[in-house]
Amino acid sequence: MTPHNWPIRRFVTFTAAAMIIVSLSAFAARKAGQNQTVASPQDVLTYHGDSLRTGWFSSETQLTAANINSQTFGLLQTVTLDAKADAEPLVVLQQAIRGQGTHDVVYLPTANNSVYALDAESGATLWQVNLGPAVAVRNGGAKGPPSEGVMSTPVIDLTMGAIFVVADVINGSSNTFTLHALSLNNGADLLTPTAITFSEAIQNGGTWVFDPAVHLNRPALLEANGNIYVAFGSTGDVDPADSRGFILSFNAATLQQIAGQLIDLRNGLNPPFYLSSIWQSGYGPAADATGDVFFSTGNSDNTRPSYSALYNHPESIIHMSAALQLLDSFTPFNYFSLDERDGEVGSGGTLVLPDQPGTFPHLVIAGGKDGRAFLMNRDNLGGYTKGGPDMVLQVINQGPCWCGPAYFVGSNGTPYVVTGGRSGVTNWQLQTTSPYLVQQSTTGPTVVAGLPDQGGTMPVISSNGTTSGSAVVWFIQRPSTSSIMNPGTPVTLWAYSGADLTTPLFSAQAGTWLNANHSNAELVPTVSNGRVYIASNKQLQIFGLLGSRKGAQWNSGGK
Repeated sequence: MTPHNWPIRRFVTFTAAAMIIVSLSAFAARKAGQNQTVASPQDVLTYHGDSLRTGWFSSETQLTAANINSQTFGLLQTVTLDAKADAEPLVVLQQAIRGQGTHDVVYLPTANNSVYALDAESGATLWQVNLGPAVAVRNGGAKGPPSEGVMSTPVIDLTMGAIFVVADVINGSSNTFTLHALSLNNGADLLTPTAITFSEAIQNGGTWVFDPAVHLNRPALLEANGNIYVAFGSTGDVDPADSRGFILSFNAATLQQIAGQLIDLRNGLNPPFYLSSIWQSGYGPAADATGDVFFSTGNSDNTRPSYSALYNHPESIIHMSAALQLLDSFTPFNYFSLDERDGEVGSGGTLVLPDQPGTFPHLVIAGGKDGRAFLMNRDNLGGYTKGGPDMVLQVINQGPCWCGPAYFVGSNGTPYVVTGGRSGVTNWQLQTTSPYLVQQSTTGPTVVAGLPDQGGTMPVISSNGTTSGSAVVWFIQRPSTSSIMNPGTPVTLWAYSGADLTTPLFSAQAGTWLNANHSNAELVPTVSNGRVYIASNKQLQIFGLLGSRKGAQWNSGGK
């Protein structure tokens, strides 16, 4: 798509294509012979629990602020994996597994291109598949040796009985990113895997061609509009002459590529410098109720200002249509100073808030390395104002971070945004009449400090709806030291009452991370059915109420 075709106004039409996609999805499910599972309220099918990326597990009936303490809550199982796991664990309750009956299942990929289906209670391996030889860490990508096969969190479609996964596979001297739709039942491919290729016309003529060797699929996958969205950034920003941020969509029923869009469409620079990567520290692109897609971008040219309404959106929050047409954006007025010092907005995730009452019902929040978080009207994000001021609803200080926000509604019916920057995990009460965030409580910086760089974390919340005393905020503290020898150094699970982030309820080692000086442990807890799942280096740990322990520890690495 050429720059002059990027729309500046949104037009929505409904065509027969939507009917075709629905029909194909149903056909694929029948062809695969999968049970058409009805979603449980405690299934976790995508990153941060939903397409808005709220991180709110709102149907947790067992875990409360009253019973999360070292006497009643702790480690139940440790499951050994074949490599590190960057992805957030996903959970499907009451899933049929071929030849093994029905189980509550944790699905988790690793950097070795393995995908596991594990019993969610005992940790036993139900099936394990490998999607091909994994690419070794390249180009200063700094994600931890020895491989970076699957780095993004998959997404699950229960109607199709499928988990969608992107694997980075080496074949001789070349590598290919491949999109799979695997059976939840047995791990087999339900559809022919799609090798991801992409080219795009760029400014002043010419064609840019995607080079897998200098790109990384770190953001979680998104399913919306009958499509799977896959976003890419660079491997450590060390090939700026070739690396650019872009996002693609694939029909979920066929894996056929539908659309794609580059973020930086410039050409002919001397010296060449592009980027505007999409990575968000693993936080996935979000979709609102209409199916529009939101995400943030990273740094671009550090030698010259590069923002262009037509050609480049560095350090920006982006709003695209379902067909990946640019609808709107916000770029801070000082974006170039961020470019100069690697102060990426795109190190943080973009959270779409559920619709609110008041003057601006459609809100979104995002922020990254320089410590600011921007509360925006997603119907008019704010554009770019040279010299300022930024045309957003509010700017708050969350602290510099590689992080992402969360959202929940308290027992008083009040909505809260929870940020995870280096200042600490912080509750912000949302005043909805005229949208404004007011700080309520914070953990302070000690429990989010870690290696490397800006620190921060990705909090999530579990609760039994808005029942008083049920809201618990969970997050992972990154390692404070580094080791290049397995198993690495400890990461820590923290739990706080959602009503008070000043005093912890619980903390414990929850796995390890390797080479933390150069590999950010961008880990997210998953809460489902009374258990908390944390994936880390070569292991999955399962926490829960101590009276619910079942079975022995399981070693799943050699299956």
